[in-house]
Amino acid sequence: MNAWQQLVAANAVTHREEIEADLAQAIQFREHARANFEEVDGRVRALRYLLAQADELQGGAPEGAAQLKLHEAMIKVLEADPVGMMRAVHLAAAINERGLYRMQDGRPVEGQQVTARVGRYPHLFEKEGTFIKIKAD
Repeated sequence: MNAWQQLVAANAVTHREEIEADLAQAIQFREHARANFEEVDGRVRALRYLLAQADELQGGAPEGAAQLKLHEAMIKVLEADPVGMMRAVHLAAAINERGLYRMQDGRPVEGQQVTARVGRYPHLFEKEGTFIKIKAD
């Protein structure tokens, strides 16, 4: 261990109780933020579903929307997402809710097809853990 690492370790020993309290607080904050995210994400999905239902009632999705290829639909959804990355299952759900793509047999797209498309288009997409995002230039 070099001198800097020894200094940091000694400081951590001296302030261990404060660090543990801060860690507990940060974990609690993270869990609260995660719960809020899940709630808001559910609301977004519900609202997108309602809009898709309205589009269907008015004669289908907007002009040309169902003619997108899956990778094009994925890009469209990811570009509109505030975070710019989603898990495959959520990406598939958003594509289905917006009516952007249907499989050849008319079924809605599933997460596994989205994951497969990421592997097929490595120049367009990349994974960050379990999240899919558009590859940076």
